[in-house]
Amino acid sequence: MGADKHKHEEMAFEGTSLLKDSYRRLRRNRMAVAGFVIVIFMTVVGYSAPLISRYITHFSYDEQHTLQKFAGPGAMDISHDYPTFDGDKSSFDFFDVDKSGFIECSWQCVKVDPEDPSGYVYVDCGDRDPAAEQGQRGGDCRADGGGCDDGLFCHEGLCLPPVVRRCPELDRVVGKTAAVRFFHVDLLQTFDTVSGLQDPRHSTCRDACGDGRVSRLEFPTDDHPVVQKYRSYGLSTVGLFAKLDVDKDGFIERSDIVRATRYMRHKKDYLMRHYDKHPRDNRLSRAEYPGAPELHTFLLGTDSYGRDVLTRLIYGARISITIGLLATLVSLLIGVTWGAIAGYSGGRVDLVMMAIVDILYGLPFMFIVILLIVIAGRSTFNLFIALGAVQWLTMSRVVRGQVLSIKQRDYIESARSIGVGRASLIVRHILPNVMGPVVIYSTLMVPAVILEEAFLSFLGLGVPAPLPSWGTMISEGTQYFGGNTDFYWVILFPGLMLSLTLFSLNFLGDGVRDALDPQSSKS
Repeated sequence: MGADKHKHEEMAFEGTSLLKDSYRRLRRNRMAVAGFVIVIFMTVVGYSAPLISRYITHFSYDEQHTLQKFAGPGAMDISHDYPTFDGDKSSFDFFDVDKSGFIECSWQCVKVDPEDPSGYVYVDCGDRDPAAEQGQRGGDCRADGGGCDDGLFCHEGLCLPPVVRRCPELDRVVGKTAAVRFFHVDLLQTFDTVSGLQDPRHSTCRDACGDGRVSRLEFPTDDHPVVQKYRSYGLSTVGLFAKLDVDKDGFIERSDIVRATRYMRHKKDYLMRHYDKHPRDNRLSRAEYPGAPELHTFLLGTDSYGRDVLTRLIYGARISITIGLLATLVSLLIGVTWGAIAGYSGGRVDLVMMAIVDILYGLPFMFIVILLIVIAGRSTFNLFIALGAVQWLTMSRVVRGQVLSIKQRDYIESARSIGVGRASLIVRHILPNVMGPVVIYSTLMVPAVILEEAFLSFLGLGVPAPLPSWGTMISEGTQYFGGNTDFYWVILFPGLMLSLTLFSLNFLGDGVRDALDPQSSKS
């Protein structure tokens, strides 16, 4: 009992450091902790964007779905860049026209036309990939493309023949946009003539009477308009309406057509490159065939180019946060160095250096940023350099004021009296003691930089397309939003993400300021 009591008394009188005390203060600030968690979550999600894009959303940030422009949240389509397949082999028979048990392709090489030396013709290259075969043999060429014989092109230092993969069986539909366009565009435009279940034969409407869907009454009863050109595509049968009305609600809508015709949306190069296993003979067997492409959901809808909003939001988190952090880092390097030198040197050096800061303060801040971007060129790298190059002014004043106060302290005079050099004195003794205000100001600078990047995006000087940032997404969304709430998602979700991140960073910055404020620590 005596030992426990003595240990308890020691713990009761145990001292604490300023860092531990600041940490306890920060941890008790619930808004700051919540802001920190949200910022960390946004950062982790943003920097995991390639993995999330490939394995969760299945869409890339620049993948365009032209038939799904402004599709609302919950719409579906196949993925062009990261497709998955359902494993159902039934559509294999549709492509295997000659019933050979294989979907066959061949390589076509580009050769000079013997009858017209200025033109080219395609000739059969055989079963093997001529590019890979030529690459194994070698054949050097210069980086500018010189050194290759006529009809060859320079690729990574090798002279290779231009080749095209020709797949006659897949080409019946794949790569031929006529059938896909008919079912996705022409069918709705041609037969959608009235609203609801009205009979088009008794309609008196003359213009814009459709409702974006085709009822059984609007659909042709004899199938004749479809049979002539599209019977070979597998849907032009007597039961075409029933096949296209996938959800059986009595109407053919865009979502029904997407689901009913997904097997027509294969990418032949992707199939052969990823599923022509062993031996790589440029043909797919039934066992190798992966099935029809699966549909993936646009959870937050698509934009004006048919790009997945969620995927672009995730990539936008990485770009916006990166710009905020890197621009802040640039301003820290410049501002801390400038302020420390000016404050420690004093005299004329301090007068001249701070006069330069005052002059720059008098110039329009955004004008300087725009001027730097226009001169250096529009790129992500130049953007955070330009933002950081003008954000350091306030930081230099903060650091200078702290250095002027600290350099008169007794421990600085003691270090100077024993011969500590100027550079070592600044780096080892002065700067560590000014890091509190620097950290506070830095946490408040990051949201300011993100907001400035968003403003530059409104001016067309933000992140270059097709890279997304929240600012560019909001800028693009405003072009299609004004007064029309049908496309609310193109501006709502980027705006929410930007606002949530800015609020979180500001709450975190306020919490850090309160935790490190010596006056607060005494209360």
